Amino acid sequence: MGQQSDGDAAVGSSTEFQIRQSFQNKEEVVLSVKDYSIRQGIEYRVLESDHLKYHRKCKEFDKGCSWLIRISLHARKGTWEVRRYNGPHTCLATSISSDHRQLDYYVICARIYSLVRADAAVTIKVLQEATEANYGFRPSYKKVWMEKQKAIAQIYENWEESYAELPRWMLGVQSTMAGTVTVLKTSPIHLGDQVDESTVYFHRLFWTFLPCIEAFRHCKPLVSIDDTHLYGKYGGTLLLAIVQDGNSNILPIAFALVERENAESWSFFLSNL
Repeated sequence: MGQQSDGDAAVGSSTEFQIRQSFQNKEEVVLSVKDYSIRQGIEYRVLESDHLKYHRKCKEFDKGCSWLIRISLHARKGTWEVRRYNGPHTCLATSISSDHRQLDYYVICARIYSLVRADAAVTIKVLQEATEANYGFRPSYKKVWMEKQKAIAQIYENWEESYAELPRWMLGVQSTMAGTVTVLKTSPIHLGDQVDESTVYFHRLFWTFLPCIEAFRHCKPLVSIDDTHLYGKYGGTLLLAIVQDGNSNILPIAFALVERENAESWSFFLSNL
């Protein structure tokens, strides 16, 4: 699913579709039809779906409901248009469970994107409640957790790409903030008893900024150190050095991202500090 420009796709609601109603791309088409179906409490069946057309009918179509929609690509305009529409539904809502078949990963990701972009630490419970308030259905914890990971990857790139960008990030910070100190330590890949020196992985990173270094000169000559565990895909531990100024204001002066708290990682941090 592509990244949304503002966190929410231009989707429909319970409002009925109109003949020649247009959409920018198929992604918007799919999300609009799903959104409509969830709000109606109705499920649909797939008839056709490819790079040129999108055709759906009500799950109860063979039992008397006449709802169906056909949306296809207008090649000359480059947009998707509603070519045929029989609506509204003439059946009663059939979804009585706490979830909805069309409330899938695709829809959830579009709906929670803006919340995750505003606060990557937002809890799954909050995202579940926001989705339920929007649609009236509460998706499972697993569904929302998986879509939060996808939203984070869209916003910040995935974990592997983020770690691969560290050297560029270090150069970027040093070029824009003169006096920044960074120390990156990598380790080679071990395959049994063999060591692949051509491939390395992230091990530890130490960094501090020039304002922190200069501010320390005006602080009490006492440094406190602490750590906090990280709970991302690869875990790890963040080490910090903290000082106080004459008014007892707390100032962090140095940081390190390490695999875990042990003698070697503390030695790496303190020696660079």
